[in-house]
Amino acid sequence: MKFLFLLTFIFFSVKTWAYPNFIGHGYTSCLNCHYNPAGNGPLTDYGRAVAATSISSGALYPEKWTEEKVAYTSGFFFRKPVQDHVRTQINYRGFQLVRNPGSKSSETKQWINMQADARLILKFGQNDRFVTIINYGFSPQPKGSQVDMSEWRSREHYMGYRFTPKFGLYAGLMDKAYGLRIIEHTSVSRTSPQATQNDQVHGVMAHYLGEKTEYFVHGFAGNLSQKEDVRMKGGSFMFERTVADIHRLGASVQQARNNYLTLTTWAAHARFNLKEGSALMGEIGQAKKTADASILDKTSRYAFLQTYLRPWRGVYFLTNIEYYQDDISKEPYFVRWGPGLQYFPIQRVELRADVYNTRNFSPDSSNKDSWMYLLQAHLWL
Repeated sequence: MKFLFLLTFIFFSVKTWAYPNFIGHGYTSCLNCHYNPAGNGPLTDYGRAVAATSISSGALYPEKWTEEKVAYTSGFFFRKPVQDHVRTQINYRGFQLVRNPGSKSSETKQWINMQADARLILKFGQNDRFVTIINYGFSPQPKGSQVDMSEWRSREHYMGYRFTPKFGLYAGLMDKAYGLRIIEHTSVSRTSPQATQNDQVHGVMAHYLGEKTEYFVHGFAGNLSQKEDVRMKGGSFMFERTVADIHRLGASVQQARNNYLTLTTWAAHARFNLKEGSALMGEIGQAKKTADASILDKTSRYAFLQTYLRPWRGVYFLTNIEYYQDDISKEPYFVRWGPGLQYFPIQRVELRADVYNTRNFSPDSSNKDSWMYLLQAHLWL
């Protein structure tokens, strides 16, 4: 374990996403590896050590390299740093999206630059008690969006203070404390409760980590960069409990509203450690949306299941299954499923390929299945 101790002196942060399925590596709480205790965002020094020596493949490193050598070269300048209070990171993620592959009449191809960020982390005190996180970058507007917003924005900026190892407060622009923070930000488990990669809010989050339990209470005033009438103000609560030492069961609730919409959501979620880096996780939930003047009053229901299997270090096979019913008072619903392959050939590089099939079920119509595949590249320094 010597190399893990030495890693506390690493200077520049290398980041992977907050994959909650890394519970398969034995980490029940995101605070083990992330400055944000609910996951996502830059890694701590320990988290980077895990990413370098357990997540990424070691096949491309020289055989004579020790784990300590791999950890040191994961720094921004590929060397041991000279101080311990500043971390920086540059991150890019893009993917090729192909819809209806093989169809002469309807196949479409599109390269999407999903993310290009620069991050600064300042940390002080014993065990990084006080942290400041600043993340500025590119966030593309959805196709056909009528909202006039800059594609370059602050994606998160907040300060955090751990009063004790068990309790901390965080204030600023952050992701909502809600549900499983899976990387598939277009999944129904993220879009339905409005917890996608661009749904950050300004607020204050309290976090408590017990021996077997973990609690989050998040009060927020919406995203202050938006016009006041559309800011979703409210709060969320998330709870998880460790069972049988290596599995997690949890629940989330949220209440938020602006001048036009009231959103009430709940979810039950679970993460199971299948050992050797493999995991199984799922989430089920409902989202009730009510608009003023009775323009809208409906409840949506969703379910998400993912298997995450690691045959060897750096390689993961995934299968995603999703269910979504837009209005539980009506019969139509859809099911989306597909396999995927995720590969970390070396630190700083993630490659991923996914195939998705979507089938709509409705008593009033019959629609042909739709197919698409994504080829994704994630690079960071």
